[in-house]
Amino acid sequence: MSEANLSRSGLPLSLTAEGALELGDGLELKGTGHKQVADMQGLFRVDVGEQGAEWAYDTYRAIARPCDRELFERELISYDITVIAPGAVAGEPKKTSGHYHGWNEARTNTYGEVYEVLLGTALFMLQRSDDFEENPEGARVRDCVAVTVEPGQTLVVPPNYGHCSINAGEGPLVFSNLAYVPCPVLYDSVKAHHGMAYYALRDERGQLELVANDRYRDLPAIRRATVHECPELGIEFSRGAYESFVSHSDRFDYLPHPDEYVDKIMGLLDFE
Repeated sequence: MSEANLSRSGLPLSLTAEGALELGDGLELKGTGHKQVADMQGLFRVDVGEQGAEWAYDTYRAIARPCDRELFERELISYDITVIAPGAVAGEPKKTSGHYHGWNEARTNTYGEVYEVLLGTALFMLQRSDDFEENPEGARVRDCVAVTVEPGQTLVVPPNYGHCSINAGEGPLVFSNLAYVPCPVLYDSVKAHHGMAYYALRDERGQLELVANDRYRDLPAIRRATVHECPELGIEFSRGAYESFVSHSDRFDYLPHPDEYVDKIMGLLDFE
């Protein structure tokens, strides 16, 4: 890999040739995480075998300038960055583990999240299930969407959709997220099914093929989508998510309060 400037973020961030995130000009973070392929055994389509020692992905949590820290903490929002390694496991591109978000206090909708691609191409797998928490092993999936997001573009994960991030490009994938800190993150149903409802696999031409995970029952056909911007919700492709939040945190009210925004968020997906 070669070094990469992550100026799309609007922050002094870069990626080293080894795939590590470098923070400049006083940026601070509160924690990091590292996963090897072996840590994701049971989430890929096949056994990870001898690839277990390979790097899968790293996370960098609660990144902020000191002058902005109070705003993020007051609004209970965290700005994080994930770096997914290039490469594949038996033809399946490296990815994050996949999870659902917990319900809001009224249990009317789960919380959403904002994902901004800074480097590489992402394929975000979304799947809706209403019983993932009470019935993790037998959860019914009602809808499946594969969303392609290019550098500079942003996806708002709709409430009620579990999600997984796949490195669909040739090099590393780097994306930021804005997340509501009190939101529970639930992995059990995805783990029980050995991954998401569909796997992404490279075919002989190098194209990504979406293959149903037969551990799920009665899966719907997967839909494909891309994204468009919406300044009203703080989503502007010409401006980084960090600066959008710092400048207009009120536009991200849908993160702690999803109920009034479900249709508007779904409307940000352009279905093929």
